[in-house]
Amino acid sequence: MNTHIRTDEPPLPNDAAQRDDAPHGGDPVLMHPEIAAHWELWSSVVSQAALTRLRHLQERFPELTTAVLSTADGLHIASVGTREETGERLAAINGSLFGVARAEAEIISGGTEPSLSAVVSVSIGQSQLSLLSFVLAPYGQLLLSVSAAGVQVGTVIVQARSAAYELITALGLAGVPG
Repeated sequence: MNTHIRTDEPPLPNDAAQRDDAPHGGDPVLMHPEIAAHWELWSSVVSQAALTRLRHLQERFPELTTAVLSTADGLHIASVGTREETGERLAAINGSLFGVARAEAEIISGGTEPSLSAVVSVSIGQSQLSLLSFVLAPYGQLLLSVSAAGVQVGTVIVQARSAAYELITALGLAGVPG
């Protein structure tokens, strides 16, 4: 198994989501408190929009085996290529994998803050996985994992980043709950 952690990736184009003057006055990495308080309601809305984008990815990338969108703390939002229970398990595992990768990146970087759009890639035989993170107000930090078989890891990273751009466009809100 080969694992690569890249923190030199430029941030995804969600500057509005990463502003320090977030409308709720909090850390943009964190979910807006009103959304967090009503996550059961919001998750179904977000899930449907995200699922549409993940299905687009599945259609244009036939080598895809799974794609999972989750919060950084492992809450499942949407997935394709797997049953919902497995998607929930993968979301939790992705949250843990990202946490470990982020902690290692902080150590390697000498304590400086690594990029929030880090890419973690894992290769096992002919299977490749790319896990990337991005901040999207008002949802906070999200994780997207994409796995595929029979392609190079770079292809999986490109497809995952493309899907992340689509998700940012589809899920980004002009305003957030007050």
